[in-house]
Order: sequence, then C-alpha cells, then structure tokens
Amino acid sequence: MKIRWNLSEKIKIAITGGTGFIGQELVRELIDDSSFTLALLSRDENKINFNVDKRREIFIGDLCDKHSLEAFIKDSTVIINLAGEYIDQDLMINSNYIGVKNLYEIAEKYSVPYFIHVSSVGVYGRPSSGLINEDSKLLAINEYEKTKVLADKYLIDKGRKKNKGTKVIILRPSNIFSPRMKNQSLKQLYSHVKRGTFFYIGRRGAVANYLYLNNFIDALKCVIKKRSLKGFDTEIFNLNQTDTLENFISYLKQNDSSPNMYIRLPESLVYFFAYLSDFISSLLKVKLPITVDRVNALTSRAKFCQKRFEEVYGHSYKTSMKEALKECIDFWSEEKNVSIK
Repeated sequence: MKIRWNLSEKIKIAITGGTGFIGQELVRELIDDSSFTLALLSRDENKINFNVDKRREIFIGDLCDKHSLEAFIKDSTVIINLAGEYIDQDLMINSNYIGVKNLYEIAEKYSVPYFIHVSSVGVYGRPSSGLINEDSKLLAINEYEKTKVLADKYLIDKGRKKNKGTKVIILRPSNIFSPRMKNQSLKQLYSHVKRGTFFYIGRRGAVANYLYLNNFIDALKCVIKKRSLKGFDTEIFNLNQTDTLENFISYLKQNDSSPNMYIRLPESLVYFFAYLSDFISSLLKVKLPITVDRVNALTSRAKFCQKRFEEVYGHSYKTSMKEALKECIDFWSEEKNVSIK
C-alpha cells in the first residue's frame, strides 16, 4: 500500500535536534517549502538562529520532560527525531533512549501519523566484511551505539505490537559529512592525503562508507513527501554511499595533479602500533593520531546496503561521492585562503 501526502494541505513537522549539524540544514530546506509548517524544540531559545517565519514555531522543552513536549507535538503530522548525544556518555541514555520513548508516547497520545527516527549504522557494530542490510544483527560496541540500539528496539517492538496508530520509520545513515561539519576527521584525512603522509593498511579491497549531508536531506525530504508502507510495522532503511577506499582517496586528490602514490603497510604492524597508541593515550590522557578505531575504519570491507530504500522510494542521490568531496575540498581551500589573508 502506498500513501502520498496531500500537498495542498499544510503539513506540520515537529523537529527535534533542529539546531544541530543535520537539523539546521533540514530546517533551511523545509522552511522554503510553503506546504510545511515547522515546530522546533530546543532547550535554549538562543540556539535558534534562523530568520523568523510564520511557518516556524519554537518550543522550549526537554526530551526527558514529557510535559514540555505536549504543545510541541500536538497537531503534528510528522515528528522527525534528529536529537542525539554522542560526546557526553552521562547524557546518552537520556537523550538517545529515554527521550525517544517520551517522544513516541506523546506522539501516540496525540495520534501523530508518522514518527521518523534518525538512528545510525553504528547499531551494527564494527563489521569487518560482508554486506550489511537492515536485517543484520545489532552488535553495538560503544555507549552511543548501545543507546541507539535500545531506541531502535523499542520502536521496532512498538510497531510490531499493533496495526494502527503512529507509524515509525527508522533511518540508519552512515558517516554523514559536509564541508562545514564540526567533526574534523575527514578534513584531517584530506590533510594527510594532501601532504603525502597518508598510507594504506593491508591488502586492497577496503571500502569507504559515507553519506553527503545534502543527499541525506534529500532522502529525508523524500520520506516526508512520499510515504510508502508495507503493512503497519516499523520500517527501517540504511542510507549510505559506498566506494572503494582507493577511489575515495583519489577523490580527495582531484584538485592535486601529483601522482596518487602511497605506501601500503602490513595490517598486523599498524594494529600493533594502534593498540600501543591507545594504551599510551589512556595512561597520559592525550589523543594520538593512530587509534584502533581509525585502523578499523581504514581496513573495513563491510558495505552498508541501501537497496531497500531505493526499491521502496525509487530515490537516487543527486550528488556523487566525487562531486561531494570536490565541494568539501573547494570550501576547505577557500577557508584556508581567507584565514591566511
């Protein structure tokens, strides 16, 4: 069964995490669409820095305070949960799990038709190889991933226990990136590639799993506007752009005419130094450049499959990995030139 929005009617979208990395870009996109009205939740009104608009309401509240969520959620057609804590472990259980439960319970109370929850491929853990789809085992390792699993399982269980009420869509994106992202890991990788200090680890065949922010926003808008249902269970979709690591590195060099020549070190040797580095880091409370997590990322052969999303929504990404990285490189280069001036 397929359901499409009647775009002649106003759709109220309630968004949590609207002041974050992804949320700000989503709000900018949706606020230009006259078919939507937006409700934004924030604990701090000063964080809402968008231009005032009749189609945007701001609600001050906390995901852990159910009462503060009621006015925010009431009369909504869609809830999009982008809120999440990934730095402070003490806040993760409340933000990533308890907050999701509270949101969903209030959504049910007010009969909100759709609840879109943004999770992460991190719920699958650190698979070293294979094709990972939505039915793969959830093998979370760190606290952030474990709290995401708790929320996913809660929503999946809710969907399977009833055949009516608030429907749930869980989106599991891979590593979302953009030129302006606060996380500097991709920019640091680019710096190593540009300086010639990057090196491959182990045999060929490693893959890069990333997702350009603009592509994720387009996919999210597609879900909002064209809702496809297979029964009434919770639906889960991986969202990802996969390429070989060799191609990915070549894309980071596309503005550089020098040869793409980097040494390839034995995997066992690099892991030895990575484990040693992690041990020293824990003792001295300092961050060192080589970590086990980074080596895992540069040697993984696992691919996160998004075939299900493509089949259900008929959606394809507008920006290729190469084009997306070109936009990042151009922005970083301009940023450097401005700082020098």
